[in-house]
Amino acid sequence: MHNTERSERLTSVPDGPEIPPADSPASAAGVWGRIMRLAAASGNPKRTAAAFALGVFLSFSPFFGLQIAIGMSVALLLRLSKAATFIGLWANLPWFMIPWYTATTIGGAFLLRVPLSPDLAGELRAVMEYPLYRAVFWERLAEVAGPFLWAFLVGSTVGAAGVGVVAYFSLVRVLHARRVSR
Repeated sequence: MHNTERSERLTSVPDGPEIPPADSPASAAGVWGRIMRLAAASGNPKRTAAAFALGVFLSFSPFFGLQIAIGMSVALLLRLSKAATFIGLWANLPWFMIPWYTATTIGGAFLLRVPLSPDLAGELRAVMEYPLYRAVFWERLAEVAGPFLWAFLVGSTVGAAGVGVVAYFSLVRVLHARRVSR
C-alpha cells in the first residue's frame, strides 16, 4: 500500500495518533470480524467458543510467559482452533494486569484466609531499603510477600476460570444468534 493510500485509510485525530478505520484488521471490528469468519469456517460454534475461552482463561491466569505455549499445546491436543485460542490470548491487556492481579490476589487471600498485615505498605517499604543484590532483601521479601504466593495462584486461577466461562457462554450465544439470523 502506498503512503497516499495509507493516509487516506487512516483517520486523523487532532493532536493525537492516527486511528485505523473500523474495517482495518487492527481495529476491534477487524478482530471481531476474524472471530466471526473463524466461527463460520468451523462446523461447531461451541468448539470455536471453547478455543476462544481457553485463550481468555490463559490470558488472565498466573502463568506469565507460558500462556501462548500452553494455549497452543492444549488447542493442538484437544483439536481446537489455534487461531481462536490465539485471539482469546489477547484479552488481557497490559493496563488491566496490575488491577486484575491485585484484585484476584486479594480475593485469593480472602478465600485462603491469609491474614493481611495492617502495615503491609510499611513492611514493603522497609524491604525496599535493602540493596536488591543482598540476601537480606530476598529473605525479607519472602517473609512479607511469601504468604501471598498461594493467594496469587488461587485467586488469579479462579478469576481466570470465571472470565473464561463468561467468554465461552457469551461467544456461544453470539455465534448461535448469527447462525440463526443467516
